[in-house]
Amino acid sequence: MSALINCGICCFVLSIWGVVQLSLMALFYKIEASILIEDVEEHVYDDYDDFIKKTKNNYQATSLNCLIAAAIYALMIGLSYLCIRKARSNERKAKEKLEDDEYYCAHLQKRK
Repeated sequence: MSALINCGICCFVLSIWGVVQLSLMALFYKIEASILIEDVEEHVYDDYDDFIKKTKNNYQATSLNCLIAAAIYALMIGLSYLCIRKARSNERKAKEKLEDDEYYCAHLQKRK
C-alpha cells in the first residue's frame, strides 16, 4: 500500500472519531450538562440573573462551535475518502501497465 492510502485511512479514522466526539460534546453543551460548567463560565457577574444569562449564552456558543468543528471533520472524511479512492485507482492503473506486455515492450523499444 502506498503512503497516500495509509495517510488517507489515518485521516479518515481520526476524522470519524472527531465527528463522533464533537457531536456528543455539542449535544452535552446544548442540554447544558452541569459537569461542563467550568468550561463555559465567566468570572465576572453583576448578579445571579447575569450569571444565568451569561452561562446559557456560553453553553449555546460552545455547542455551536462544536458543531462547526464536527462539520469540518466531516469534510475531512470526504477528502480522505477521495484520497483513498484516487490512490487505489493509481495503484490499479500502475499494476495494469506492468501486466500489459504491449505497454512494456513499447516502452523498451523507445529506449533503443
